[in-house]
Amino acid sequence: MSSGPEYTYVEQPFIDQLVSMGWKWTTGNLDSPSVTGRESFREVLLIDDLKKALRRINLNNQGNPWLDDTRIATAVSAVERISAPKLMEANQVATEVLLKGVPVEGLEGWDGGRTRTVSFFDWNHPENNTFRAIDQFKVEEPGGQTHKHIIPDLVLFVNGIPLVVVECKSPYLTDPLAEGIEQLQRYANQRYWVDGNEGCERLFHTNQFMVTTCFEQARVGTIGALAHHFMEWKDTAPVPKKEVAAALGKDGLSRQETLIAGMLRPENLLDIVRHFILFKIDNGKTIKVVTR
Repeated sequence: MSSGPEYTYVEQPFIDQLVSMGWKWTTGNLDSPSVTGRESFREVLLIDDLKKALRRINLNNQGNPWLDDTRIATAVSAVERISAPKLMEANQVATEVLLKGVPVEGLEGWDGGRTRTVSFFDWNHPENNTFRAIDQFKVEEPGGQTHKHIIPDLVLFVNGIPLVVVECKSPYLTDPLAEGIEQLQRYANQRYWVDGNEGCERLFHTNQFMVTTCFEQARVGTIGALAHHFMEWKDTAPVPKKEVAAALGKDGLSRQETLIAGMLRPENLLDIVRHFILFKIDNGKTIKVVTR
């Protein structure tokens, strides 16, 4: 979509604000996966971004890159081949991998060749990571499903790993947020009331949260969340709201602008993923929550 109220009043302002905070923007192409750095629409990682980031942020004691192609392939495979029977379990495994890193064979002559841990993010220096937003990110569904593919409005990647999926809706719809939430649930194969599989769970293995927005209103939820679990993000800390509004040339902020400034500023997103994403047991069921 490149016109209409959804794009003009919701999606494009979302992208513009991300870019103003340091995100790169790549426009998706529904006919060619190569535009987004993929060989096919079945891929959900941006492998080139990921490999470059792994080499860049993992340094030896002299501050030099040390990962070779074999070790990088081991790290990529750990994220690419998450194996679990259900999405929540896969998401929990993937999140642990992203937080803790992946052990690989060490180097001879470095600390006795001891096993080293490969990090996927530079938590302490956000500027060393690649933050990329892609609109109209087409992904093939597994074979035999009705829709054949999904096309989220925006997918947000850090170092080539999809962490956030955003669904934008026209403010002129009767209940835009409800429609956005249901669409996100379909994409993640989380509409429990629908028989059979739909969507593409692979895209959500590494997902940390999902956003639905119509600009004036916006909500955030996690894997497994029902509609009433999606909540507003009301703070822009550590940057004051007045400062955010001034940077946007406005007197006040919409809920969308508040959420973007509070959750998706690069350093804020890394902080949330590292410290405020929790898995807990509620009534015997594992749930994922974002706390602050």
